[in-house]
Amino acid sequence: MGGVSVAMALHRMISDEFGFRGEFQITESLPMSAADRAVGLDIDEAYMCGQAAVGLAKQDKTGLMVTLARQPGSEYKCGTGTIPLADVAAKAKPMPDEFINEEGNFITGAFLEYLNPLIGELPNYAKLSCNP
Repeated sequence: MGGVSVAMALHRMISDEFGFRGEFQITESLPMSAADRAVGLDIDEAYMCGQAAVGLAKQDKTGLMVTLARQPGSEYKCGTGTIPLADVAAKAKPMPDEFINEEGNFITGAFLEYLNPLIGELPNYAKLSCNP
């Protein structure tokens, strides 16, 4: 990480002092995390993760990340779990093959089905037409 922003400097100080690896948001990513982009499900699941994290802290459990685990069934339900930080730190979780078409250039119906409950209700947009 380069740069001299306050966030970067603070991140570096905390990392150096305590040996923590952390993340912070840079200005360019703020629009993606704005509250007006969240659907109710995002807020509910964030709260659920926070509750689980506080529960872990009260039990003096460390080195874990709270996860969201989709429950089986046709109706969307989600619960929390944990995973050791060592299993997720600096690692990527690729999109499952079933979500990418055979040509490798688009998503499948299975991915749309997976996403549907996460997206929430889509807003209505005005459609303008030009009739000279």
